[in-house]
Amino acid sequence: MSGSVHQNVSGDLPDEPREELEGLFDPQLSLPLPLAEAPQPFQTIVKRDGRQAPFDKRKISLAIFKAAQTVGGHDEQMADSLASAVALYLSKVLKDQPPTVDQVHDAVERVLIQMSHVKTALAYARYRDRRARIRRLRQGDMRVLLSELEEARHEREAAANGTAPPLFVRTSSDTLTTWDSAHIVEALVRETGLERSLAQVVALEVEQQIHQAMISVLTTSLVRELVGAKLIEHGLEEYRERHRRLGVPLYDLARIVRGSTAETVAQGPDGTDRVLARSVKKEYALAEVYSPPVADAHLRGDLHLDALGQADRLYTARHSMESIIRFGIGLPGTGNFANPPHYPETLLAQLVKSSELYAHLFSGEIRWDAVNLFFAPFVHGLSKKDLRQFAQMLVYEFAFRALTHRDEQAPVVLGLCWSVPPALKSCEALGPSGNPAGRTYGDYLHTAQQFAWDIIDVFYEGGINAVSFPSPVPEIWVGADFFRSDGHEVWLNHACKVAALRRSVRFRLEQRGALPSFSPVPWQAGQVALQQVVLNLPRAAYKAGREAALYEELDHLLELALEALEEKRNFVETLLDAEGAGPLGLLALTRDGRPYVDLEQAVFLVAVEGLNECVQVLLNTEAHRSAEALRLAQRTLGHLQAQCAARGETRGLRVALAQNNDAAVSNRFATLDLKAFPRTARTAVKPHPVTQALQYTTGARLNWSPDLNPAEGIRMEGSLHEYLEEGALACVPLPGDNTAPASVADFLRKVFHNSAVRQIMFE
Repeated sequence: MSGSVHQNVSGDLPDEPREELEGLFDPQLSLPLPLAEAPQPFQTIVKRDGRQAPFDKRKISLAIFKAAQTVGGHDEQMADSLASAVALYLSKVLKDQPPTVDQVHDAVERVLIQMSHVKTALAYARYRDRRARIRRLRQGDMRVLLSELEEARHEREAAANGTAPPLFVRTSSDTLTTWDSAHIVEALVRETGLERSLAQVVALEVEQQIHQAMISVLTTSLVRELVGAKLIEHGLEEYRERHRRLGVPLYDLARIVRGSTAETVAQGPDGTDRVLARSVKKEYALAEVYSPPVADAHLRGDLHLDALGQADRLYTARHSMESIIRFGIGLPGTGNFANPPHYPETLLAQLVKSSELYAHLFSGEIRWDAVNLFFAPFVHGLSKKDLRQFAQMLVYEFAFRALTHRDEQAPVVLGLCWSVPPALKSCEALGPSGNPAGRTYGDYLHTAQQFAWDIIDVFYEGGINAVSFPSPVPEIWVGADFFRSDGHEVWLNHACKVAALRRSVRFRLEQRGALPSFSPVPWQAGQVALQQVVLNLPRAAYKAGREAALYEELDHLLELALEALEEKRNFVETLLDAEGAGPLGLLALTRDGRPYVDLEQAVFLVAVEGLNECVQVLLNTEAHRSAEALRLAQRTLGHLQAQCAARGETRGLRVALAQNNDAAVSNRFATLDLKAFPRTARTAVKPHPVTQALQYTTGARLNWSPDLNPAEGIRMEGSLHEYLEEGALACVPLPGDNTAPASVADFLRKVFHNSAVRQIMFE
């Protein structure tokens, strides 16, 4: 009877026949136990560090069963019986003293041997010894490593008996190589900084696991998964994070390649290339660029890290054509790629090429200021027909590239001036080949105005079948002198005619409190924004429930945003090599001793989203519907503006409060909030009137209802723009498609003189 039971538990076969035994625990009678009364069960066990923990016989049973499994045993009931024998033995030996961990291990080995479970005892002893050696290895005992490696090699060779097939690995470099655990060791040391000795133990354990699974061909991704599991098993989560592989699951990759995702619908292979690349960069940014608290806040939806898939780029800037006219196009490591342009066609080609170059270095809009004014010395003297044709060429070049590179980059913004901006009034104009023209830009004003008129005309006509252009976006600059300049009424009516038809014209109102459009150094990039982090204001209101608590919640959120901005700055500094050799080297190229982008002057943007809904949650009314609601919106922005300045200064960052204008961010926040706060969020989240997509009122805008007077609405939005240094954009709905251009122009005039609105578009 007992012989068959022994075989089931441990696989042991006794060397000699044994007599049948009457009782299950009869073998314990041969143990040298002292005669004593029946002992009381243990309550505690003494750990290696001296702490006492509850004594749990089930752990002994599980350890015995695992050891038995390695030699063919499978009887859990017998393991439980043996654990009871161990407890009985310890009770008789130690009486009322709690056992130590090592005393329990010693007792297990002794009971197993005395009860003829020799193979199980040996397996248990090997496991115990190996764990002890690993503990000593972590303490730096190198001799233990040699013993571990030698034992594992002998075990594997004995198990294979010379018949094990070779093991191959498919590498990420499209090769098939033979297995070598040393590659794991080198990768762990190189990528994670793990001690070589511990890396060798991890590699050995992975190798044993692979051999036990009888796998013949591996992939590097599978090897990394196995290594990661071992690192977690040893409590080395920090090293596992550094070693993990970034990528896209096979299922998602197949959908992307087939164009079955929202990002790749109607995309060609080059489009799916970009989606895949950005998905990997997004994972990298969350894992390496940003700290876990920041990454978690983004994933939860507390805040949004703009352009995560383009984390190795700056956010946005305003560019001046003077850098092209004066220096041509330069590339890192090559000096000038193209000399300063001599002909208008050459200047156009270099403008388009520079836009493409900068689009790979900035994730946001590429903005060119005073385009018509800088072109004026080059197109001066052209006939009306040729000037009109050149204007068409300018718009079509950008529009064609936007259509063939959909979703690759943000639109190009072309700034158009009717009057000469103050920064350029006294500047000598640069002409062909970058030579001084001997005249000021003001002397070319008539040509610049005619060119701007023709450009707007091209937008009005549109493309084939009067289609609107996705890019470029015309931006009409309106400064303090604009309404005193000759012909401004006719020009404004002309621009508003396009705005009413195409709804794509942007008006930039540079008035009191607005940031200047132009850099103090004319050819340098101006208003450089290194990164933007968007705050989810409605969620802060859901959590706070009242105004006083709202500010505390916003302060906590702002600290995370500033931490993210600081981490992005540190990352970008590693890419902006002063010699032009880094990935952002083009921006670091120096001219006249100055870099094109001066990081010391860069601004870091903290943008707001859903201000209207934030107010609505706290006061149960929208921002435009009561004076108190509007004042709460102003106080919220005022608090954030002050905190951005103060907290940014302590971190050495020039932080500016901005407005989010990306509807996709609004949709993301609204969708996440409806899941996280279903009861409160459903009172604030709004469906898009056309697509029915969930959304908040974008940025710091008002929810323009039909009963809101446009003049009053724009006054209220202007009062909010006073707190925003970047991205302040009012989108005013027009009553219909037949709105008279003169009415739109008159409205714009009132907006400029009676409000603090910074930018305006019509919907």
